Amino acid sequence: MSERKFELDKQTLADLSIFSNFAGDISVLSLFDQAKTIGGGDKLTEIFKHPLTNSEQIEQRIECIKYLANSDTGLSFNREQCDYIEFYLTQQPKPVSFSKIRAIEKKALYFFNGDNDYYVIIRGIENTLHLLKMLDDFISTADFNELPKLLRDFHSVIRTSMEDQDFQFVHGLFIKKQLSAVDIAKADHLFRYLGYERLKVLLDIVYQLDVFTSVGKLAKSNDFSFPVINKTGEQVLRLQGVFHPFIKDAVTNDVAFNHDKNVCFVTGANMAGKSTLLKAIAISVFLSQLGFPVPAAYMETSVFEGLITTINLTDNILSGNSHFYSEVSRVKHVATKMSSTQNMLVIFDELFRGTNVKDAYDASLAIISAFSKLRKSFFIISTHIVEVAHELAAIENINFKYLETIFDNDTPTYNFQLKDGITEERLGMWIVKNEGIVEIIEGIVKQTDL
Repeated sequence: MSERKFELDKQTLADLSIFSNFAGDISVLSLFDQAKTIGGGDKLTEIFKHPLTNSEQIEQRIECIKYLANSDTGLSFNREQCDYIEFYLTQQPKPVSFSKIRAIEKKALYFFNGDNDYYVIIRGIENTLHLLKMLDDFISTADFNELPKLLRDFHSVIRTSMEDQDFQFVHGLFIKKQLSAVDIAKADHLFRYLGYERLKVLLDIVYQLDVFTSVGKLAKSNDFSFPVINKTGEQVLRLQGVFHPFIKDAVTNDVAFNHDKNVCFVTGANMAGKSTLLKAIAISVFLSQLGFPVPAAYMETSVFEGLITTINLTDNILSGNSHFYSEVSRVKHVATKMSSTQNMLVIFDELFRGTNVKDAYDASLAIISAFSKLRKSFFIISTHIVEVAHELAAIENINFKYLETIFDNDTPTYNFQLKDGITEERLGMWIVKNEGIVEIIEGIVKQTDL
């Protein structure tokens, strides 16, 4: 039975800036894109496109990255080397046979006349041998029993390849200062024909090792932590010191969900930091499903089957739909998804902001009340309509949080700290007054009267 696909849509990817946009803004992918090789960068993108839903696979990746971050494996990755090997392997025609006489003739022609194709072959073989020597050293020095499961799997594949009958003669080439014409022809026959598929598998392992090594280094330099996967069957999400990875010296917060408190209702004034907090939580969940370190001091989580956010929803001008209709369509999309997948994290930021206060109040109350009955998923919903929070206070599985605004000499300041309860703070009219908009308009009126 195949693993269930992780539910993740374009809106969520855009909300969280998982991939780069056309403007080239920072993304979660670009933050992690520190692999040395081109193939490693491609492998990272592939990993980002396929979050895992199997707890064992997630844990195996976590343990692999941890080990590489804390151990001296002797592995080093060279962009030019791997790129040249890939280029070399594509050369045509393939050497489908091996002839000693033909090998000597080709090298003699190269020596006297020069031949770019033959030069590519020599360089490609040299780089391939250097890569294989690195992998051979790794399996020779690493203690197999101390390696985490994923690295043991890599170790076994490398060993099987290096001990293959066709690859046996390669070990003798490692110590040669100069390759003979026969060595070159035989190695080329192996790398581009007999052992081509096996060599491509080894390159794929190299790219994964490159990614996991670079991710481990990033975890240390950015104060990320490795998530703890809860496999008891209990639904849990606990984050301590979570922060948004794009913000320098970001404020950290703690949040917790379980079956008894699976809905978090967040209130707070404009600019209090609600959207940033919701994105930080969602990014952490996304990264945990990759088996990657997260921007938090500590994270314990069960495995989710999907992540859906509605944070930066825009009007669909081409379809002629209003912002409110887009919001309603988005809620319907979430509800439809949850008919087949309920084990998800769902986030709505400023639900129903695109309509009048009365409709927003009624719609928010109805939708949140309905979602709160789905106990297999976790929900985070923010709003500026605090009256909704008071109406929902009787629902026992809703956890009420707020981001505080403090006035200092009539000037609002924000500490971006999440606190228990419901805030009554509203800043809309303060912002209007502070910008002096009414005074500007009245001044225009006076000038007109004159």
